[in-house]
Amino acid sequence: MNRRIIISLIIAAALLGGTAVALAMEKKVKVVFSDRPEEIQISGYYETLSEALASKGYNLKKLKSEYRPSVPWNQSLKDEMKVLLTCHCEVTMIENGQVKGKFKTTASTVDQFLQTKQIQLTKYDKVWPAANQKIKNNMTIYLDRAEKKVKKEVKTIPYQIKKIKDPTLPYGEEEVKIKGKEGKEVYQVTTLYKKNQPIVENGKPVVTKKLVKKVEAVDKVVKIGINKKIKPDMQTAADEKGCRQMKAEVTAYTYYPGENITYSGEPVRRGAIAVDPKVIPLHSRIYVPGYGWGEALDTGGRIKGNIIDVFMESKREALAWGKPIKTIKVCPPK
Repeated sequence: MNRRIIISLIIAAALLGGTAVALAMEKKVKVVFSDRPEEIQISGYYETLSEALASKGYNLKKLKSEYRPSVPWNQSLKDEMKVLLTCHCEVTMIENGQVKGKFKTTASTVDQFLQTKQIQLTKYDKVWPAANQKIKNNMTIYLDRAEKKVKKEVKTIPYQIKKIKDPTLPYGEEEVKIKGKEGKEVYQVTTLYKKNQPIVENGKPVVTKKLVKKVEAVDKVVKIGINKKIKPDMQTAADEKGCRQMKAEVTAYTYYPGENITYSGEPVRRGAIAVDPKVIPLHSRIYVPGYGWGEALDTGGRIKGNIIDVFMESKREALAWGKPIKTIKVCPPK
């Protein structure tokens, strides 16, 4: 029994000794620094990257603060292994003369660093050192970039006028069915500048124009009267002496705070009509199709020429009336 134990111990010792020899074998490791052109070959009896670099006299504390290894510092190494030490470099970025800050980065090149900062260079921008240059610790990167000046530009879209025949209106009379409304196109206009001067290409400033909003125009729809029969009220007026017909743009107004007394001194009321006294004398009786009889009692700064303004009891009625062109009757006062 004792003999068997002794033999087993001898075998175990031999196995352990073989493992120790295997672990203590000479290893060759290639170390590459991201910010240096040279490659370092390290050969020796060591277990980890830290041991290998320490054997070459490197300051491990400094290395660990400035580099990120492709394998853990304390991981067992294999023979013929290649290790990349990526610089965890400090970089200063200056854009158009202004310091943007100091940054820690593991980017290999200037271009990669700019990508991490989501900076996309255009053909009008310049960078020093060149984009393909390796990042080095305490490097300063200079950017000479085009500056953008943005403004808004609004283009008016005119509305079209559509006319439709209406047999219910007197011949030649016009009435607005749908008010026209102008549309618009809103553009974002960007101009590129350098040193407060526009960048010129092919003799012209570099400008981009982008449509950001569009409002379609609303066509104006006008009803045109084709009924040649004269309305009864108009016929009655025609029988009176001194009455005349005329075409006029008929607008509408309503109560307004502090302005509810007419030019003639009477309170505003339905039937009160503002006129241009040079065209229609005050106190004339006026018949307006669709409104009825009224009296020229008021004037207004915008009431000039063949424009009259009829009074409505509410703002809603006034807005709904619009600005139709109508054939009106103007008769002398009774």
